[in-house]
Amino acid sequence: MAPNDELQQDKDWQSPVVVHTLREKLFHSLNSTDEQGRATNAVKAIGLMIVLSIGVAIIATEPVIRSSLGDLLVKADVALSIIFLIEYVARLWVAPLRDGARRGIQGALDYAITPLAILDLIAIAPTIFGLISPELYLLRIIRLTRIGRVGRSKRFRKSIKYFNQALTAKKEELQISAIYSGVVIFISSVLMFLVEGRVQEEQFGSIPRCLWWSVVTVTTVGYGDTYPITALGKLVAALTAICGIAVIAIPIGIISAGFTEFLGSEISREDP
Repeated sequence: MAPNDELQQDKDWQSPVVVHTLREKLFHSLNSTDEQGRATNAVKAIGLMIVLSIGVAIIATEPVIRSSLGDLLVKADVALSIIFLIEYVARLWVAPLRDGARRGIQGALDYAITPLAILDLIAIAPTIFGLISPELYLLRIIRLTRIGRVGRSKRFRKSIKYFNQALTAKKEELQISAIYSGVVIFISSVLMFLVEGRVQEEQFGSIPRCLWWSVVTVTTVGYGDTYPITALGKLVAALTAICGIAVIAIPIGIISAGFTEFLGSEISREDP
């Protein structure tokens, strides 16, 4: 073999992209992206398992479904939990390979006390307790905390970053919008108290009581549990509802504009 070939092999062996051990391969599968910058198949599979586990947890809260498919749900839950337990152990095993991590058991222990690792353990624990004591079935709802593991997604982290930057950059505009919302709610509550207070004392007999109606109306929820019956009261309600459209639209527009600005600037920086 030529010396140049041997030198090239040594470089390939030392290259962080080329993985030669099972531990390193597993580490890159659980924490890296492929050559196209996409999530690895292992990361995609884990994400799919998270979605399935959350779906099982949601379905299991319905008594009718639980009574008819209880055994199947339990088996699916146990199978998914075993997969996540294997993943948890695997992450502990490869944790010392992280940048700046301590080697050996210290690196694994450092990872075990990180928020994501604790979240993983909390998500698995209810099933283990459920197997020990069926009366603890309701504790399995804790597995919904697995949705927090979406934070491992690179795209999700970037989206959160842009969203936070948009909120920070548009802070003054959002403060003005919040003041406008407060003024609309307060004025509509006072007006409704003056107009409907004596007619419907139970619903509008005080400004604090009117505040509930005003918040529901301004946010366009409209539960219908409290509503005016006089002509003036209906006029105040109509004006409040119209102003409520602006209360919702203004902050959404501000945040959307800020998000788009930061996303566009990031794309511009990435383009050559």
